[in-house]
Amino acid sequence: MLIIPAIDLWQGKVVRLWKGMFEKPTFWADNPLEVAKRWKEEGAQRLHIIDLDGAKTGSSVHLRIVEKVCRLGLSVQFGGGIRNKEVFREAIDAGVSYLILGSGIANREFFEWARENYLDRLIVSIDAREREVYFHGWRRRSGWDIESIGIFLQQKGIKRVIYTDIQRDGTLEGVNISILRRLLENIRVSVIVAGGVGDLKDIREIRKLELPHLEGVIVGRALYENKFTLAQAIEASRG
Repeated sequence: MLIIPAIDLWQGKVVRLWKGMFEKPTFWADNPLEVAKRWKEEGAQRLHIIDLDGAKTGSSVHLRIVEKVCRLGLSVQFGGGIRNKEVFREAIDAGVSYLILGSGIANREFFEWARENYLDRLIVSIDAREREVYFHGWRRRSGWDIESIGIFLQQKGIKRVIYTDIQRDGTLEGVNISILRRLLENIRVSVIVAGGVGDLKDIREIRKLELPHLEGVIVGRALYENKFTLAQAIEASRG
Protein backbone atom coordinates (compact mmCIF):
# COMPACT_ATOMS: atom_id res chain seq x y z
CA MET A 1 0.00 0.00 0.00
CA LEU A 2 1.59 3.24 -1.18
CA ILE A 3 1.75 6.39 0.92
CA ILE A 4 1.34 9.26 -1.55
CA PRO A 5 2.13 12.79 -0.34
CA ALA A 6 -0.21 15.48 -1.67
CA ILE A 7 0.91 18.75 -3.21
CA ASP A 8 -2.02 21.09 -3.90
CA LEU A 9 -1.11 24.04 -6.09
CA TRP A 10 -2.83 27.40 -5.93
CA GLN A 11 -1.38 30.58 -7.44
CA GLY A 12 1.98 28.83 -7.75
CA LYS A 13 2.18 27.88 -4.08
CA VAL A 14 1.55 24.78 -1.98
CA VAL A 15 -1.67 25.02 0.01
CA ARG A 16 -4.20 22.85 1.79
CA LEU A 17 -7.93 23.44 1.78
CA TRP A 18 -10.41 22.57 4.51
CA LYS A 19 -13.15 20.33 3.07
CA GLY A 20 -12.28 21.61 -0.38
CA MET A 21 -13.30 25.19 0.47
CA PHE A 22 -11.34 27.74 -1.53
CA GLU A 23 -12.29 30.34 1.08
CA LYS A 24 -10.19 28.55 3.70
CA PRO A 25 -6.70 27.97 2.25
CA THR A 26 -3.65 27.33 4.39
CA PHE A 27 -0.39 28.24 2.64
CA TRP A 28 2.45 25.82 3.35
CA ALA A 29 5.25 26.69 0.95
CA ASP A 30 6.16 29.13 -1.80
CA ASN A 31 8.27 26.62 -3.75
CA PRO A 32 6.48 23.41 -4.82
CA LEU A 33 9.66 21.95 -6.29
CA GLU A 34 11.43 22.09 -2.92
CA VAL A 35 8.45 20.37 -1.30
CA ALA A 36 8.59 17.62 -3.93
CA LYS A 37 12.33 17.18 -3.31
CA ARG A 38 11.64 16.82 0.40
CA TRP A 39 9.09 14.04 -0.12
CA LYS A 40 11.44 12.25 -2.50
CA GLU A 41 14.29 12.41 0.03
CA GLU A 42 11.97 11.03 2.72
CA GLY A 43 11.00 7.99 0.66
CA ALA A 44 8.01 8.87 -1.54
CA GLN A 45 7.58 6.76 -4.66
CA ARG A 46 4.67 8.75 -6.06
CA LEU A 47 3.25 12.26 -5.59
CA HIS A 48 -0.35 13.42 -5.85
CA ILE A 49 -0.42 16.88 -7.41
CA ILE A 50 -3.63 18.85 -7.88
CA ASP A 51 -3.97 22.13 -9.76
CA LEU A 52 -6.63 23.84 -7.64
CA ASP A 53 -6.83 26.80 -9.99
CA GLY A 54 -7.48 24.35 -12.78
CA ALA A 55 -10.11 22.46 -10.81
CA LYS A 56 -11.95 25.71 -10.16
CA THR A 57 -11.64 27.30 -13.60
CA GLY A 58 -11.52 24.23 -15.85
CA SER A 59 -8.08 24.95 -17.32
CA SER A 60 -4.80 23.69 -15.83
CA VAL A 61 -2.30 26.49 -15.17
CA HIS A 62 0.51 24.75 -13.27
CA LEU A 63 1.86 22.29 -15.85
CA ARG A 64 5.28 23.96 -15.97
CA ILE A 65 5.70 23.38 -12.23
CA VAL A 66 4.50 19.81 -12.62
CA GLU A 67 7.00 19.24 -15.43
CA LYS A 68 9.86 20.31 -13.14
CA VAL A 69 8.64 17.90 -10.45
CA CYS A 70 8.47 15.04 -12.95
CA ARG A 71 12.13 15.64 -13.82
CA LEU A 72 13.03 14.62 -10.25
CA GLY A 73 12.32 11.02 -11.27
CA LEU A 74 9.21 10.52 -9.17
CA SER A 75 5.97 9.02 -10.39
CA VAL A 76 3.34 11.78 -10.46
CA GLN A 77 -0.43 11.50 -10.54
CA PHE A 78 -1.86 14.85 -11.61
CA GLY A 79 -5.33 16.36 -11.82
CA GLY A 80 -7.24 19.61 -11.81
CA GLY A 81 -8.74 21.11 -14.96
CA ILE A 82 -7.98 18.16 -17.26
CA ARG A 83 -11.18 18.38 -19.27
CA ASN A 84 -10.04 18.23 -22.89
CA LYS A 85 -7.59 16.40 -25.15
CA GLU A 86 -5.18 19.32 -25.45
CA VAL A 87 -4.54 19.63 -21.70
CA PHE A 88 -4.38 15.84 -21.38
CA ARG A 89 -1.66 15.65 -24.03
CA GLU A 90 0.23 18.56 -22.47
CA ALA A 91 0.30 16.72 -19.14
CA ILE A 92 1.57 13.57 -20.85
CA ASP A 93 4.30 15.61 -22.54
CA ALA A 94 5.22 17.13 -19.16
CA GLY A 95 6.08 13.64 -17.89
CA VAL A 96 3.03 12.90 -15.75
CA SER A 97 2.65 9.18 -15.02
CA TYR A 98 -1.08 9.17 -14.25
CA LEU A 99 -3.78 11.62 -15.31
CA ILE A 100 -6.69 12.19 -12.91
CA LEU A 101 -10.13 12.87 -14.36
CA GLY A 102 -12.98 14.07 -12.19
CA SER A 103 -15.35 16.41 -13.97
CA GLY A 104 -13.74 15.30 -17.22
CA ILE A 105 -15.79 12.09 -17.28
CA ALA A 106 -18.95 14.17 -17.73
CA ASN A 107 -17.71 14.85 -21.28
CA ARG A 108 -18.36 11.37 -22.63
CA GLU A 109 -16.53 11.92 -25.92
CA PHE A 110 -13.40 13.09 -24.10
CA PHE A 111 -13.69 10.36 -21.47
CA GLU A 112 -13.99 7.64 -24.12
CA TRP A 113 -10.99 9.06 -25.98
CA ALA A 114 -8.87 9.07 -22.81
CA ARG A 115 -10.03 5.58 -21.88
CA GLU A 116 -9.34 4.13 -25.32
CA ASN A 117 -5.92 5.74 -25.76
CA TYR A 118 -4.46 6.04 -22.23
CA LEU A 119 -6.24 3.46 -20.10
CA ASP A 120 -3.13 2.38 -18.17
CA ARG A 121 -2.35 6.00 -17.26
CA LEU A 122 -5.87 7.05 -16.33
CA ILE A 123 -7.23 7.54 -12.79
CA VAL A 124 -10.81 8.62 -12.19
CA SER A 125 -11.49 10.65 -9.06
CA ILE A 126 -14.61 9.80 -7.06
CA ASP A 127 -15.06 12.86 -4.84
CA ALA A 128 -18.01 12.47 -2.50
CA ARG A 129 -19.91 14.08 0.34
CA GLU A 130 -21.36 11.14 2.22
CA ARG A 131 -22.39 8.98 -0.78
CA GLU A 132 -22.98 11.70 -3.39
CA VAL A 133 -20.30 12.42 -6.01
CA TYR A 134 -19.39 16.02 -6.88
CA PHE A 135 -17.70 17.59 -9.92
CA HIS A 136 -16.12 20.96 -10.83
CA GLY A 137 -13.84 21.50 -7.85
CA TRP A 138 -16.31 19.73 -5.54
CA ARG A 139 -18.89 22.48 -6.06
CA ARG A 140 -21.45 20.80 -8.35
CA ARG A 141 -23.50 17.65 -7.84
CA SER A 142 -22.84 14.98 -10.45
CA GLY A 143 -26.00 12.92 -10.11
CA TRP A 144 -23.97 9.82 -9.19
CA ASP A 145 -23.53 8.00 -5.90
CA ILE A 146 -20.24 6.32 -5.11
CA GLU A 147 -21.43 2.76 -5.73
CA SER A 148 -23.10 3.47 -9.07
CA ILE A 149 -20.16 5.46 -10.44
CA GLY A 150 -17.78 2.79 -9.19
CA ILE A 151 -19.68 0.06 -11.02
CA PHE A 152 -19.91 2.22 -14.17
CA LEU A 153 -16.14 2.78 -14.16
CA GLN A 154 -15.47 -0.91 -13.57
CA GLN A 155 -17.67 -1.78 -16.54
CA LYS A 156 -15.68 0.72 -18.63
CA GLY A 157 -12.46 -1.10 -17.74
CA ILE A 158 -11.00 1.70 -15.61
CA LYS A 159 -8.09 0.31 -13.60
CA ARG A 160 -7.66 2.96 -10.88
CA VAL A 161 -9.84 5.36 -8.93
CA ILE A 162 -9.22 7.83 -6.14
CA TYR A 163 -11.95 7.95 -3.51
CA THR A 164 -11.95 11.27 -1.64
CA ASP A 165 -14.20 11.96 1.32
CA ILE A 166 -14.82 15.70 0.81
CA GLN A 167 -16.28 16.18 4.28
CA ARG A 168 -13.05 14.93 5.86
CA ASP A 169 -10.47 16.24 3.42
CA GLY A 170 -8.01 18.53 5.20
CA THR A 171 -9.70 18.03 8.59
CA LEU A 172 -7.47 15.35 10.23
CA GLU A 173 -10.72 13.77 11.49
CA GLY A 174 -9.97 10.24 10.36
CA VAL A 175 -11.12 8.10 7.44
CA ASN A 176 -14.71 6.89 7.06
CA ILE A 177 -13.83 3.21 7.12
CA SER A 178 -17.42 1.95 6.68
CA ILE A 179 -17.99 3.80 3.38
CA LEU A 180 -14.50 2.90 2.18
CA ARG A 181 -15.04 -0.78 2.96
CA ARG A 182 -18.35 -0.78 1.10
CA LEU A 183 -16.75 0.77 -1.97
CA LEU A 184 -13.84 -1.66 -1.91
CA GLU A 185 -16.14 -4.64 -1.52
CA ASN A 186 -18.40 -3.61 -4.39
CA ILE A 187 -15.89 -2.86 -7.14
CA ARG A 188 -12.81 -4.65 -8.47
CA VAL A 189 -10.80 -1.57 -9.36
CA SER A 190 -7.60 -0.41 -7.64
CA VAL A 191 -8.56 2.25 -5.09
CA ILE A 192 -6.45 5.09 -3.72
CA VAL A 193 -7.90 6.67 -0.57
CA ALA A 194 -7.89 10.37 0.28
CA GLY A 195 -9.43 12.60 2.90
CA GLY A 196 -9.18 12.67 6.68
CA VAL A 197 -5.92 10.92 7.55
CA GLY A 198 -4.84 12.52 10.81
CA ASP A 199 -2.55 10.02 12.52
CA LEU A 200 -0.83 6.70 12.03
CA LYS A 201 -3.84 4.85 13.42
CA ASP A 202 -5.84 5.89 10.36
CA ILE A 203 -3.24 4.39 8.05
CA ARG A 204 -3.17 1.16 10.06
CA GLU A 205 -6.99 0.91 9.95
CA ILE A 206 -6.96 1.26 6.17
CA ARG A 207 -4.21 -1.34 5.86
CA LYS A 208 -6.19 -3.78 8.02
CA LEU A 209 -8.93 -3.88 5.40
CA GLU A 210 -6.50 -6.19 3.55
CA LEU A 211 -8.33 -6.06 0.24
CA PRO A 212 -6.10 -6.77 -2.76
CA HIS A 213 -7.23 -3.79 -4.83
CA LEU A 214 -6.39 -1.19 -2.16
CA GLU A 215 -3.47 0.59 -3.85
CA GLY A 216 -2.56 3.51 -1.63
CA VAL A 217 -3.38 6.41 0.68
CA ILE A 218 -2.95 10.10 -0.08
CA VAL A 219 -1.70 12.13 2.87
CA GLY A 220 -1.55 15.91 2.99
CA ARG A 221 -2.19 18.08 6.01
CA ALA A 222 -1.00 15.49 8.55
CA LEU A 223 2.46 15.50 6.93
CA TYR A 224 2.62 19.28 6.64
CA GLU A 225 1.63 19.70 10.30
CA ASN A 226 4.18 17.06 11.39
CA LYS A 227 1.60 14.72 12.92
CA PHE A 228 3.98 12.00 11.74
CA THR A 229 6.84 11.69 9.29
CA LEU A 230 6.59 10.19 5.84
CA ALA A 231 8.93 7.40 6.96
CA GLN A 232 6.58 6.58 9.87
CA ALA A 233 3.59 6.54 7.53
CA ILE A 234 5.34 4.19 5.13
CA GLU A 235 6.25 1.89 8.02
CA ALA A 236 2.62 1.91 9.28
CA SER A 237 1.41 1.00 5.80
CA ARG A 238 3.56 -2.13 5.85
CA GLY A 239 2.26 -3.47 9.13
